[in-house]
Amino acid sequence: MGKTLAFLVLVALISCASGLYRDGYERVDTGPGGFFGAVLDDQAGIAWFGVDDTPARIIKVDLTTMSVVGKLELEKDEERLWSFVKHGKYGYVGVESPGGRLVGVDLDSMTRLGYATASQFPLLAGTVYADHAYFSAGSNPATVMRLDVLKMQAGGCADWNQCRYEVSLQAGEEAVRSMFVDEAGKHLILAMYTEPGVIVKLTVPGLKRIGSLTLDQGEDKVLCGARYGHYGLFGTATSPGRLIKVDLRTMRRASSLEFVSGEDRPATIVMRGNYAFIGFGSAWAEGASSVVKVDVERMVRVSGVVTKEGQTWLYTGLGWQQWAFFGTRGTEQTEHATIVRVNMNPTFPGIPVPPVFNSSTSDSITMNWLREYPEYHNGGAPIIGARVLMRPADNHDWTCEHIYAYAAPDPAAPKDRISRVHENPAELLMHGYAATVDRLDEEKGYKFAVILTNEVGPSHRSRSSLAMATTVSWSYEGLFLLLFAALTGGLAWLWGASWANAPRIDALYTDNDREEEQTGSLLTGKKARPDASPAPPSGAGGFTPGEAEDYEGGVGARRLASRAASIFVSWVGQPGGMKRVLVTAALFSTVACVAAGVEAFFCAFVSGAVPTLDPAMRLVLCGVVVASVGACAWCCSAGYSSWELREYDAARRFAVGGMLALWASEVSSLMVLMSYTGSQMAPWMWHVSATLTGAGLAAGLLGLVWEAAVASLRKRTVVETVGLPDAFGISGGVSWLTE
Repeated sequence: MGKTLAFLVLVALISCASGLYRDGYERVDTGPGGFFGAVLDDQAGIAWFGVDDTPARIIKVDLTTMSVVGKLELEKDEERLWSFVKHGKYGYVGVESPGGRLVGVDLDSMTRLGYATASQFPLLAGTVYADHAYFSAGSNPATVMRLDVLKMQAGGCADWNQCRYEVSLQAGEEAVRSMFVDEAGKHLILAMYTEPGVIVKLTVPGLKRIGSLTLDQGEDKVLCGARYGHYGLFGTATSPGRLIKVDLRTMRRASSLEFVSGEDRPATIVMRGNYAFIGFGSAWAEGASSVVKVDVERMVRVSGVVTKEGQTWLYTGLGWQQWAFFGTRGTEQTEHATIVRVNMNPTFPGIPVPPVFNSSTSDSITMNWLREYPEYHNGGAPIIGARVLMRPADNHDWTCEHIYAYAAPDPAAPKDRISRVHENPAELLMHGYAATVDRLDEEKGYKFAVILTNEVGPSHRSRSSLAMATTVSWSYEGLFLLLFAALTGGLAWLWGASWANAPRIDALYTDNDREEEQTGSLLTGKKARPDASPAPPSGAGGFTPGEAEDYEGGVGARRLASRAASIFVSWVGQPGGMKRVLVTAALFSTVACVAAGVEAFFCAFVSGAVPTLDPAMRLVLCGVVVASVGACAWCCSAGYSSWELREYDAARRFAVGGMLALWASEVSSLMVLMSYTGSQMAPWMWHVSATLTGAGLAAGLLGLVWEAAVASLRKRTVVETVGLPDAFGISGGVSWLTE
């Protein structure tokens, strides 16, 4: 019940907002069947609609008053109306059963005149040109026949062969669903309900085959067709539907248009000027169908309207004056169908939705008011102007001094209150559904509304948007990020320099080692601490001097890998060793996942439209800011002190800790500042910020893993304590660096 009510409200809103609008309909009791086929007396404004029911019927409708003025029911065995054509005051109806029967009707008096059996198969499509009627029978391959209607009306068809001429199409060409004569009146165009669809061209009246066109894969089952100059338009019974434009002179595809999801099975085409009004043979949006206006020259969707609930399967259509009339189908529940009248003239756009935030800078805000199906709300014509009304967020009325305008040519726009006019509608963002308002104040909130304009005039004003804020000045943002970038670079340099000067992973030196050994690097032997602990005895896990030479010759990497493998095996072999390994891995994975989640939340926060946080979360983040800034300062100072004391391992670990603390302080401080000020970062700035924090987090986590591995590979540990810098005024040492 709730979903049904929501759908009805949606359909009502769409219907009222659309300018290509329904301005009436006539309910007709049809039973489970519906309308199929229609003919028109353009001078009198009278139309006759065929009813596909058992038995078949014809409804006479006065289009001016939208009222039924006559009804005719055929014989009981004449079931399922398939084709309906008109010549003079006579109508010719092809029924499915009995197969091939053609029923004659006096349309003025609404009386049945008689019938003729034109084929053994149902007559699926037909048209009239000059004094001949053309029909296609549902055989395989299909047959096309020409009937002399003047002789039929005069009773001169005692010998049926004198009034009927028939040709067969090629194998596989069956189920002709659309038939019309080209602009020159020299050719008959047939469209097939095949996969893929096929278009065939025959001469008139000789029915000699001239050419054909097989559509592309996926352009299946042509359900309708219409003439537009020397082009033909054909709708495919696909989901979503497609409209194919074919040059009938050369029988080549000119262009095509694929409709959007929900616009399935285009079943009817009503032409008016350069526009085609397409009725869809599907239940759009769970119980309704739609009519879409297409600019045939450009092959683009212009506008659309949704029918009322229950008005579906628009298989019949015709145009008269400024209206298009579409016949729907009934259901077993309703047992009635409707004739929907749609005004084809454009009108004012529907009321726009309130603008929503896209992005902002320190002096501009970009917003949009785009709907999911904008063509259903533009009034039947493209949007050529958009006026944006602006006021400070703390002001509650739209006064003249608070109006900002952004418009294309708009005769209704107050020129003295227009800040800027774009003379070319193509300059409008997203075809008039977005705008950028600039020359705003920094860190200030605004609310906006919008008025849309098409060729008819302006719409009503939209409701007010939510508050949108400009960002802080880019110079402040830049200085803030530059500070973090400098600190990140300093910590990276400290780690790299300490790594280059630290002792080799596999070597501990005695006081008697050579000076060149004492200056060996971690991997290449350039530096070592002069006060390192004595080397272990042979067999204790260290390298002998000969092994060290092998290391220098390129064997060291393999020995180092072997050393790492043996340490891991020894860990696992100890009681509870595997458990410790798994616990350590799980702990690190948890920390990494939590940190990655925080980073993802930060990226979403700084790029979001409304950077707000709960008061409790703000207090927590303020505490994180204080703690992380203090930790970062302590790590930077202690790392520098360790570097001065040539405690390179300790300096590297301080650098890793400082990197993680710096990441936490950057993330938390930016979130706190943005939430308190209510401002957004410029797009390029939050991209830089997200990149900087992401790189810092990755470096910190990788450094943590690396330092843990290096510590494990040391053959012996040197117990040492690094004192805090004197600048802190703290004496003593810290024991957390003890290995």
